[in-house]
Amino acid sequence: MHALPGDAYHVRATPGGGWWGITIDGLDTVFAQTRRYDDVEGEARSAIAFWFDVEESKVGRITVTAAG
Repeated sequence: MHALPGDAYHVRATPGGGWWGITIDGLDTVFAQTRRYDDVEGEARSAIAFWFDVEESKVGRITVTAAG
């Protein structure tokens, strides 16, 4: 699986213990976390770029859903 410019990703952010756990649909082994909800998209972008070994600018649109 390769990330292509413009690929879109759906991210789920789940709060717990003062952190937001970040999972990415379709990338079940990728996980990230951050303390602030405002940082979820950036952390997800960084994790996706790392997974595919591409620059963060190559990662397409990210949609974030907060889970409860």
